[in-house]
Amino acid sequence: MRSERSWEAKRNGGRDTRIAGKRKYMVIRERKRALLPAVLLVAATLLCASCAAGKAVENERESAGEGGALANRFSFLVCGDPHGRTDLLAKVVSQAREGEFLVVVGDLTTGKGVQEMRKMKDFLDGTGMVYHVIPGDNDMPKGDPSDFKTVFGPDYYSLDVQDCHMVFMNDAVQGVGCPADELAWLRQDLAAAAGKLVIGFTHVPPGAPVKMEDSEAMDREAESGLDMLDLLEGAGAPVLYCGHLHVFMLYSSGPPRIVVSGGAGASPHMSEQSGGYHHFLRVTVAGDQVSEEVIRL
Repeated sequence: MRSERSWEAKRNGGRDTRIAGKRKYMVIRERKRALLPAVLLVAATLLCASCAAGKAVENERESAGEGGALANRFSFLVCGDPHGRTDLLAKVVSQAREGEFLVVVGDLTTGKGVQEMRKMKDFLDGTGMVYHVIPGDNDMPKGDPSDFKTVFGPDYYSLDVQDCHMVFMNDAVQGVGCPADELAWLRQDLAAAAGKLVIGFTHVPPGAPVKMEDSEAMDREAESGLDMLDLLEGAGAPVLYCGHLHVFMLYSSGPPRIVVSGGAGASPHMSEQSGGYHHFLRVTVAGDQVSEEVIRL
């Protein structure tokens, strides 16, 4: 009897163990069923986030790809030859849009000395607008840029705005034009800017169809200007903005196109019908495309 009871107990114990194990399995299975919706929800959330991130990257690439491979979207103002006319420059600045900066392509003064130059800098600083300037022949008496550099800083330099490389050149040194060391610098600077959109700024327009005077010195200036133009062309620059001639003029389809804007104050060199009027430019850069609007003052 004792052995039968012992066997029965073992049998019942085994059945109890199997029942307990079955119940434990059912509890685990129910827990898994309960967790399944949560797991699916997390997976769906991660999938949506991944899709959204992928779409954002795609949109960024599409945005960067519009108008070329460069992600440029900005505008700025260009004027030249104010000759100390802060009253007209004030009208230029008053029409600036948010985020725009100003470029003055030389002859900020009439050549009366460093005090006149400081007065112009004080005015520009007081506008609160970001600005970039290069010297004209009036700003460098006898071809000496010392006063200009003392007041404004370097007479040639470059900077980047988004995917655009802007080159500001001094090509107005009397009897020289663009000095040899500056041309050497330009060559290296442009080589380092490969892949960017290049826009150039100078005072004297190279190869202009209008000659201010005939002389051997002017011929040397013209030759160095053409050397500079060759470097810009080699870098794929679509446009070069200049002053010196007191007109609005386009005389080269390029590349680079040569746009003269010397109408921010000085007396016009030509008739109104020929572009001799006070004005400035609004330049728009979109991708690898550059365009300008002429705005009269």
